[in-house]
Amino acid sequence: MRLSRRSLLLGLPLSLAAPAVLARGGPPGPAHLHRWQTADTRLGPPALAGTGDVIVAGAALVGSIAPGADTPRWQLPHMLPGGAVFRPRTAQRRVVVGARGGLVCLDQNDGTEIWRAPAEIEIGVPALAPGLVVHGDGHRIVARDLQTGAVLWRYDTVPDTRASYAPCVLGDRVFVGPGDGQLYALRLADGRPDWMLNLRGRAQYLRQIHAGQGLLVAGSYREQLFGIDPADGRILWEFVAGNFINSHHVVDGLACLWSPTGWIYAIDIHTGAVRWRHRTTDYYLPGGNDWAPLMAELASAEGRLYTLDLRAMLRVLDLRNGQMIAAMQVPGRVRHALLPLGGGQVALPMNDGSLLFAGLPEGG
Repeated sequence: MRLSRRSLLLGLPLSLAAPAVLARGGPPGPAHLHRWQTADTRLGPPALAGTGDVIVAGAALVGSIAPGADTPRWQLPHMLPGGAVFRPRTAQRRVVVGARGGLVCLDQNDGTEIWRAPAEIEIGVPALAPGLVVHGDGHRIVARDLQTGAVLWRYDTVPDTRASYAPCVLGDRVFVGPGDGQLYALRLADGRPDWMLNLRGRAQYLRQIHAGQGLLVAGSYREQLFGIDPADGRILWEFVAGNFINSHHVVDGLACLWSPTGWIYAIDIHTGAVRWRHRTTDYYLPGGNDWAPLMAELASAEGRLYTLDLRAMLRVLDLRNGQMIAAMQVPGRVRHALLPLGGGQVALPMNDGSLLFAGLPEGG
């Protein structure tokens, strides 16, 4: 059964409005909870720093906290127009926080501002490379020095398009799909193109691009997932999901994705073959254990795939075979993003501006 974007999204308000009520005999709640009330009104997806701290930014503030701590290491206004909407990026003791209207780079230790860059057109999700920040700004791809924010190079794609999704860094190149139907391989050193792959007629445009084990895996606006050779742009395989791909997650030689056709797929990134699939919805016999739609990006830690549906049900699958390991009802209204911390712990941004630290139920 094929679901259009319209038919799926028409059902979202009801799912979002549904209270997170746990039916008798249903999955348990968290084994333990710890909550940080951030004083912000809206949170974006959190990020895990190399120190183990969790970085989260929202409508007005950005902060860093150790899981389980009662108070943040630091929290301060980021002063980005429109609020921070992207997951923070961390590297080399720096935190890059992004909004459509600009970027700000902070010291990871105390939140001191290092540099700030306003948008010329509209900022896209940034990616970090050694010593660099690479991001879209309208139809331009921009590389900045991570320590100073200075522009090192710009590359113009097709005007009136938007490079909204994060670039993908692999080796000495950065790969971008800026919405014009092409995949660009640009040299990190100077922004010069090595090759371009035109997918306009085949996939309209690319959404997310990830790298794993020396290969590129790109998801399209339509319903294809592509395995691509980064050396020359050759398409190695194509997987058709049967409906649009919201996002995919690459880990341990697998590309994992949820399809509105009612499955989570794990695709071998070398061959495009389905390693396993896990049913989420049975459209012919609805009810029972059917999942709500998944808008939160899939995530992984310690050989486990973490999922969060629109009814605030968190489920964990074994990456080896797709078998269910744990299920947990998140108490309260969650922002539909999750961050596995390891050790069965997960951080969840909540609608009340708090960051919830939860442990999987016993046995998970």
